[in-house]
Amino acid sequence: MYLSGSKWNMRKKRRRSNPWRVLLLLLLVGAAIYVERVVVPTVPPLFVVTPTPTRSPASYLLEAQSLFQAGKLEQASFSYQQAISVDPDEPAYYIELARLQVFRGEYEAAETSARNALLIAPNSAGAKAVLGWTLHFMGEFDEAERLLDEAITIDPNLAMARAFYAEVLMNSNVGNYQRALEEAERALSLDANSVEAHRALGYVWEATNNYDRAFEEYQRALSINPNLAVLHLAVGNMYLTQGDYEQAIDSYLRASSLAPTDTKPYTRIAQAYARVGEFGKASQYAADAVKQRPSDPRLHGDLGRMYYKNAEYDLAIDSLALAIHGGQTDEGTAVQGLPLDPGDPIVVEFYYFYGFALARTQQCALAIDIFEVLLRGAPDNELAVTNATEGLKLCGQEAEATPTPAASPSPTP
Repeated sequence: MYLSGSKWNMRKKRRRSNPWRVLLLLLLVGAAIYVERVVVPTVPPLFVVTPTPTRSPASYLLEAQSLFQAGKLEQASFSYQQAISVDPDEPAYYIELARLQVFRGEYEAAETSARNALLIAPNSAGAKAVLGWTLHFMGEFDEAERLLDEAITIDPNLAMARAFYAEVLMNSNVGNYQRALEEAERALSLDANSVEAHRALGYVWEATNNYDRAFEEYQRALSINPNLAVLHLAVGNMYLTQGDYEQAIDSYLRASSLAPTDTKPYTRIAQAYARVGEFGKASQYAADAVKQRPSDPRLHGDLGRMYYKNAEYDLAIDSLALAIHGGQTDEGTAVQGLPLDPGDPIVVEFYYFYGFALARTQQCALAIDIFEVLLRGAPDNELAVTNATEGLKLCGQEAEATPTPAASPSPTP
């Protein structure tokens, strides 16, 4: 029975679906799929460190060049090494590193860097040039010239190679000055802003006693890079030749501030003070050099000479004995003694200053041994023979005051 109009109608009315609700559900499903398949794979796992992006080698190179210009050679060296670690197959990075290492006096490291460049690029003019420049500082002049000849043959317009060649020619034989001059001037014509070219030309002028011209070229090099210690040393040497000791010392101090672990500025300052008779100050700076490199017998010898000139004979004996005989410093550093070399005027001086210091302190038995070594080992060295003869006479006349030994002008170490 069907009761029309009754609220108990057993037929249930069907509700019409809402299209907007369906659309919303579809959107939610689509979003879930997108998150699962697109977003989730790109999200790093929790608690995993995000890797740092690798810097480009070019950025390290620019950083190194900026640090080099600022005179921060140690930091620049590190930046070059970083560039190499990112791109170890680029020879230019090794060449620049080797060049910097030569400026720092790190010749063995520079040789390694230059040879690494040659392994990658056997016909690289730059690699051959910087390797030749490096080897000449290590006394291998023939090999240095061969490499620089090859570099110039490969690239006749490489200013750096011609500048290096000029320096090598002068150091191998001062008689090469005309050819060296031509190479240095050619380097400048190729690159007027090359520090190496101005430095090389200055070096040629200096070696030929044209100090005014040398001074000008070193100053031009400094105008290009005012923060290279080697250039301040060169300028200081020029002031020293002119007798301007104050300016020389200022230049050496500037070099020391730029290269605080280098001993050269300290030894040059000691020489400058010695020339004006201030041997106490000279001794202090010579001692600073020894602190930087306590295993170097030449530095001990330099210090001994300064002590002798300051009438500190016992201290002179200690330092000169280390230089000549070798031994250990008070701190336990081993020092290898220097055998007498008649062709080395510095070593010859160490011997006769040592002999006179011994004589001055009434140790004539030891002094006579030293003077006799000089007579036997350097019979053709007039200065050695003169001082040894005077020393022997002195030890036969104990009441006579000990004179200062006759010394030749000392070359710059």
